[in-house]
Parts: sequence; structure tokens; C-alpha cells
Amino acid sequence: MTSKHVAILGGGLAGLACAYEMAKRGLRVTVIEREPQVGGMASSFEEGDRNSVGHSDSDYWSHDFGPHRFHSNEKELMAHVVEILGDNAVWSKRRSRILMSGRLFDYPLELSNVLRNMPPLRIARMLIDYAWVRVIDTLGLVDYQDRNFKEWVEKRFGRSLADLFFIQYTEKAWGIPATEISAVWASQRITLLSLADTIIKTIFRPRNAPRTLVTDFVYPKLGGIGELSRGYQRRIEELGGTVHIDAPALRVHCEGRRVTQVEYRKDGDSHFIEADEFISTIPITDLARRVVPRAPEKVRQAIKRLGYVSIVFVYLKLDRERVTDDNWVYLPEKELTVHRISEFKNFSASAGPRGKTMLCAEITCRAGDEIWNASGETLEEIAVRDLTTSGFIQPGEVLESFVKRIPFAYPLYDLEYQDHLAPVLEFVHQLENLETGGRQGLFRYNNMDQSIEMGRLMAARMLGETESDHESVATQQRYFG
Repeated sequence: MTSKHVAILGGGLAGLACAYEMAKRGLRVTVIEREPQVGGMASSFEEGDRNSVGHSDSDYWSHDFGPHRFHSNEKELMAHVVEILGDNAVWSKRRSRILMSGRLFDYPLELSNVLRNMPPLRIARMLIDYAWVRVIDTLGLVDYQDRNFKEWVEKRFGRSLADLFFIQYTEKAWGIPATEISAVWASQRITLLSLADTIIKTIFRPRNAPRTLVTDFVYPKLGGIGELSRGYQRRIEELGGTVHIDAPALRVHCEGRRVTQVEYRKDGDSHFIEADEFISTIPITDLARRVVPRAPEKVRQAIKRLGYVSIVFVYLKLDRERVTDDNWVYLPEKELTVHRISEFKNFSASAGPRGKTMLCAEITCRAGDEIWNASGETLEEIAVRDLTTSGFIQPGEVLESFVKRIPFAYPLYDLEYQDHLAPVLEFVHQLENLETGGRQGLFRYNNMDQSIEMGRLMAARMLGETESDHESVATQQRYFG
């Protein structure tokens, strides 16, 4: 008897985890991925000779698309990921900070650190603002309805604290005012519900701590976070599955409410996959555009109104052992173009040669805008200017630079995104033998652990092992970071 064939569009963590779980249970799986490597945003890149790591003349580097750390409160999921990484897994401690007014603040916030670094008058203003918002909210003097991100955070933290630690950075990273960002973003990403809650949970760490308070995480010793994706690929192929890279989906052919085949491009030619079931983790907007016969006009118009934040990553190799002790640092001040930096040697000491390090500077933008289209030389100038101004590096330290770009980095949660997403999801959901999941497939800002959880749930549900809905993942309150 021929086993069921499942085709997976998209080789990110959700698609790969799903394919692996199905291949383990004897299903025939085929994954198509448009990029030259699997992993999506959880991809990594290497230079030099791995075998030279540890030697004084090593030329080995690894780097990711910005900072990635894998952690989960689910012990079984952690064990699963460690199994995939095998003996390449190392444990690290998270450290991240925020640079404001020339001072670095621990993030998540530490009371003693804030008191030590913040001017007394500013602390007093924050406390007064917080007390005032509690009074006017309790008495109903202001109509707080959580209509947008700004209202949500001001109601819970007071205007001064909200602006300093939440609004500035969010507006800079998203490129729109906080009043135009949905409160859904805050409710899904901020678990600490008030200033008092922040202080209590910072001092008395709860057993089931919010994700931002988790310090321990697992990371590959060699190869960057993309080793997790590559580990899935190796295991899928060992189990008889197929993974095609450099193979973008072109069209999703349907008859009635069933997908019959997916057309993709490989080596300049069109190819077709016929399967019994289909899983999609590519951007849901791309999926809906590629369905043949094409989607109704209402759906096509809704697709045009769903936006994405893009990111340009500027990598700077430096003639220094370390720049910081941080995994990443947030740069919320709008005078700087870069919004976050990360240092890969603080994830794994093997990520760069002795005496040298690499910084990744992130700049958010929109695909096709001035930043997106800027030359590598211009982007290096911007990154070097900002990091020199901020005191992280000195002129002349940069040995080499290069740039990478991701067009579909963050789904844009504007005030109307749910209204536009609904008809697109409804159109995709009516396809009886197709499931969509993952960050891109659901237009949802979830983390690596949640993407893997989604993929594994999709596999388990298809195999009749659970009735749990993968679409409920990453809808709970979480704390970003």
C-alpha cells in the first residue's frame, strides 16, 4: 500500500518540523523552499573552515539573521530540539540591554539597574505618571479602551515609562505611530501587565516565568541557529523525504475545494508536485495569490492591504575580541537609524576567530523603499555612523562588511489588519486538503518554539494523534524579547 504523500510549501521551522514528524511516521513528504537554504529567518551562514575552530589561525565565522535563541517552558519540546542538534548543542545565558541617553539598561528591566542609571527626577515622573493613570482609569476619567498599542501600554505603565521602554522602540521598528498599531500586538507580546507586576516578577521570579525573564537557552556551537533547520533537513532526507531548495512555488492548482498539484520552479524549469495533502508555511498573501483559479476580488483587495516590515541586516567584522557581553542591544532613540545590534560570539564563542568579532546591525524598512534599495556601502556608512555615535565601535575597526535583506520579516499589525486578514484566511481555509501555519502562513508574529510547536501539531492532527488546533499557538499573552 502506497503511503500518503504530503507536500510542504516553505522550509522554515514550522514546515520542517511538520515534515520531520510525518516522515518519522512513514508518510512520504516533499518540501519546497524558495531560498538557497532552509530555515527562513532562522537561517544561518558560514565562512571558512569549521575544522579550524579553536586554532589560533582559524578563519571560521557563522552568523544569523539577527539574534535567535531557543527556549521553551515545555521540557519535551526542549528535549526534541536538543535531539535535533545532537552534540552540537551548547547552553548560553541571555543578556540584552537598551541604550538610552548614553546609558545601558538591563532588559528585562531590573529595579536596581533602573534606579542606578535613571536620573531621580525621571524616576519620580514615571512613578507619578503610573499613579495618575491608575487613579484616572479606576475613576473612569479617561476612556481607555485598548484601541491601539499606545493606549494599551500607557494604561498599564503610565505615559513616561510606556514611552521610554515600549513606544519609542516599537514606532522605530515598525515605522508607523503607536496609535496606528493594533493593541493585539501588545496583548500577545507583553505579559507583564503593569509597573507593579514588572517589579514583582523581576524581584520574585515566578516558576513559570514570562519568556523575557528566561535566561538559559540552547544554541548550536557551530553553524548558527540554522543548524536546527539543517538538522531537520538531514533527518527528513534520511527518512526518505525530499527537500528542494531554490524552488519557489509558482501556482497552487485547485479543482473545486481541493488542491491537486503545486507548480514550482527549479533550475529554470517548471515542475509539479501531486500530493494527497498540502501544508503551507509561505506568506499567506503569497499563497492566496498563487491559487488557480484565482481568488475572488474581495480576497485580492484584502491581500493588497496586508503589509510586512522588512529588515536590512548590516554585518560588520571587527578587529576586536568582543564589543559587548550582550546577545543583543536595543537602540530605540530615533536619532539612530539602526534599531538593534547583536553579537554572535555571545551566543557561541566559536562564531568567530580569536581576536575578532562580528556585529549585526538591523534596520527596519519596507521592501522597495530607500533603505531597502540602498547600496552596501551606504548601509555600512549608516551602521558605522550609528555604532560610533553610540560608543560601541571606533573608526577604523571595521575589517569587512556585507548586507542581507529579508522582505517578509514581521507581519504588520496595523489597526485594520484583522479585517483584511479575515477574508484571506477564510479563502485559504476552504481548501479541504491544505493547512496553513507558521509565522508567515498565519500572518502572526510567533517565536521559534511556537513555529516548531505549530508544525508538530499540524503533523499530529493530520495523523489523527490529536485534535488540538495549531492556530491557537502564539495567541496567548507573551512578553516580547
